[in-house]
Amino acid sequence: MAETNDKAEAQADATVRYPVWRGWQPVAGLWFGADWLAPERRAERILQAWTMGCRAWRFDDGDVLCFEQARPMQCSEAAGVPLCRIGAHGLYAGPLTADELAALAPADVQLVVGGRLQPLHFAQAQALDPSLVIDIDDYALHDTYDGRFSLRAPRHDRLAGKRVREVLGDSVPPPSKEQAEFLRRAHGGVGTEAPPSLRERVTGTRDGMADWLLRRFPGLSGEPGQARSGHATQTRNGGAGTLRARAAPRAPQAWRSALVRFAMASRASKLIGMRQGAYLRRMMAQFEKGDLGEALRNALPIDGRGDSLGQAFGTPGRRGDLSLGGDRHASTDINLGDYEREHLRKLYRQAFDKLDRQGQVDEAVFVLAELLNARQEALDYLVRHQRHAQAAELALSWDMPAETIIRLLMLSGDSERAILVARRDNAFAAAIAMLEKDHPEHAGRLRREWGQALVERGQWLAAVDAVWPEPELREQAGRWLLAAEAAGDELSARALVQRATLLPDTIEHYAERIAVLADPASPALPRAALAEALLAAKGNGKALRMLATHVLPALAADRAACANDLDRQQLERLLKLSGDPWLRADLPAWGVPAVAGRKLWESQGEQRWQAPAAGLHAAHDVVAIGEGRYLAALGEAGVAVIDRHGRSVRRYAVPAYKLAIADSLQVALAIAPREAVSRIARLDLAHHEIADLGVMPIQFAADRYDGIAWSLVSNDRLLVVDAARPSLDVLWSVSEPNSRVIAAEYFAADELFLIQDARGASCWHYRLPRRALRSRDAVPESLEQRLRLHPITGAQLLDVSADDDGMLLAYSWSNYRRSVQLSAHALGKLRDCSIKSLANGFLVGLYGEEAMRFHLVRFNDAASLAAIDWPYGAAVSVREQDGRLLMYDDQGRVLDIDTQRSQVHGLSLL
Repeated sequence: MAETNDKAEAQADATVRYPVWRGWQPVAGLWFGADWLAPERRAERILQAWTMGCRAWRFDDGDVLCFEQARPMQCSEAAGVPLCRIGAHGLYAGPLTADELAALAPADVQLVVGGRLQPLHFAQAQALDPSLVIDIDDYALHDTYDGRFSLRAPRHDRLAGKRVREVLGDSVPPPSKEQAEFLRRAHGGVGTEAPPSLRERVTGTRDGMADWLLRRFPGLSGEPGQARSGHATQTRNGGAGTLRARAAPRAPQAWRSALVRFAMASRASKLIGMRQGAYLRRMMAQFEKGDLGEALRNALPIDGRGDSLGQAFGTPGRRGDLSLGGDRHASTDINLGDYEREHLRKLYRQAFDKLDRQGQVDEAVFVLAELLNARQEALDYLVRHQRHAQAAELALSWDMPAETIIRLLMLSGDSERAILVARRDNAFAAAIAMLEKDHPEHAGRLRREWGQALVERGQWLAAVDAVWPEPELREQAGRWLLAAEAAGDELSARALVQRATLLPDTIEHYAERIAVLADPASPALPRAALAEALLAAKGNGKALRMLATHVLPALAADRAACANDLDRQQLERLLKLSGDPWLRADLPAWGVPAVAGRKLWESQGEQRWQAPAAGLHAAHDVVAIGEGRYLAALGEAGVAVIDRHGRSVRRYAVPAYKLAIADSLQVALAIAPREAVSRIARLDLAHHEIADLGVMPIQFAADRYDGIAWSLVSNDRLLVVDAARPSLDVLWSVSEPNSRVIAAEYFAADELFLIQDARGASCWHYRLPRRALRSRDAVPESLEQRLRLHPITGAQLLDVSADDDGMLLAYSWSNYRRSVQLSAHALGKLRDCSIKSLANGFLVGLYGEEAMRFHLVRFNDAASLAAIDWPYGAAVSVREQDGRLLMYDDQGRVLDIDTQRSQVHGLSLL
């Protein structure tokens, strides 16, 4: 010990001849002194030099980094003071002589400070973990892509209903041979599952009498082949026997009308009436004798729900069983007088009462649902007998109202499918109202799922309102309210009003935010959003009155400057809500000048606009998301949030070439085509999160959705999928065998599809939000290239002719021909044109050899409302949103057209 102390004292007094290493040396470590580097700079240099196997320590005077193996290094270029090994142990800051080494006391590191050696021991230092100093707060962390979702088959059968025979099971007799024979005769030898009835439930088929008449008089057949039979499998989820798409009315078949006229003229109608009358008398006699077994198998439904194809010429056959079909096909009629129909109704009611008294529930349900067509009464009857599962399956098969289906599924214990139906039809509120009185536990489960569904749609404030009645869910509602407050200025302003309504005691913590909103120099849009929320708020609590008092002067100033659209009556309502007499005394008369601009689609004359300058990034898709911000799909470079000046303010690291925006503007889908499939990712724009939903083949897809239900075409099948979850459950689907979807257009209230099959092409037009089939019109194949799918007319035939002076666009509507001559002046020789359907008209593009020009043409009168000149060579696309049109190209130009005020804003992607 004495010898060590003597060496330490000698070391302290000794000077070092060579204090640093020079030239190329095998460097084993680096010293970073605290006298010339701050701690964060030392940590940065350690990270830069770090490799696998390194270790680091922190001393009071600085940090040491030790390499696992010595590195050849030019000492003058080292990031710190080089340390090299001399012998087996110890790191030295300079080359020492033999005498200097002999005088040293043992140490892990020997530094040279002021020409003298300073020993350091690792035992006296703090070990460093460089990973702890890496700041990752500004980096988006995403889960790796889960390949399990790749090409997973969509689940089509989750909402499949069942036929009554499947529901009732063995209690209903099996089909008989007579049934098979009847089906063969009724369908011309082709088997089917449709049951015989008063309406034969056979679409487009002929019975024996009709065949005989047509064979004798073939000229009566007309052109039955042109009548579309409508055999498409149109289901709410794609499975056989599932919920049907709501069909458009069917017209009577022309050949039946012709046969009726001939039968009356030739007195063959008498023979037809005799055959049908004999059948009815035999069937009624079976009821009157009490032979219900045979009577029910021969009974004819009355009060049918389907459309009529016309007069039936034959007689039905005997039922093989009492199975019920969920289908509502168009069918043929056997004409009955009012007395006969009422007598049948009385017989059926008597049969139902008798079966009910005997406890034959299955047969009683058959009478209600199939013969009397009292389907809701049949469901109530099953519920009364505690047969909730059977009632739910029938409700699904019959496509009953969504709230009815949800209630029955919840009562049967099938909450999973109930929630799926509620998400599909957004029917939570109605179902909760039906359940909360007698079944509060089911209503509470639905309310919780309702809130989650609204959050997935990006509707944070609506989610808070949905779950607030449940006290145990209010903590979750508070978290959603905080999320809304952080989701953007406009949504944050609306959240203030909701907080003042639900949690008035907490509003005092938002004094700074309220002061900003009350400042007339702050942006006007958030303040206008707050005013809308105040006008819609229920009640007039102290917190709401305080908000109105603070922001009303600034709102009045905004209105005087035309920065909001509040009218005099709305300003008075806000002043009344404030209840402040001093504010009323101080406020001058309301200044409500006319808002500049008028709606573009209602304007007169043609406006001229120019495309903005080119940007730095190609815009594959662009959507406005409010507050002067845009979401841009940049291909493999990801998705960017863009401000009104074209600058990127946030990035999402997911490839995207197409975007689908939710109605809330808080959620979006990023779609990236990958050869035969497309990768789909969900972007939460409020929390800045990305969720991979998987991949699936996509032919066409809507560019908007409600946040959950997204419309697309996949494998020639019309689908609506649940795009809020990776399972991509199919909520609704329509398909037709051996058909192709060759075009699709999606609008805010309409969806149109051009379908081609062996019989030709047809336009299917669905009306939103219920997706009811509005029309299904045949389209001549020779005209397909000249058609545009348009929400006003369906398949619109356009006549287009072009010359050097421009293009003549002509079409017919409401028995009038419309036409417009669009000039190609200054474009050079016209070489091509394009036509894009919009909700109120068309965007027509003229492509010349020197430039391009786009015209906004109003549908009603073919007037050109605006002409937009665009540089030559750019690939221009258009997106229609509520109150605006966005035009963008592959050279980074974006033109935002406000159709409410006829104003434009151009930006370049930087």
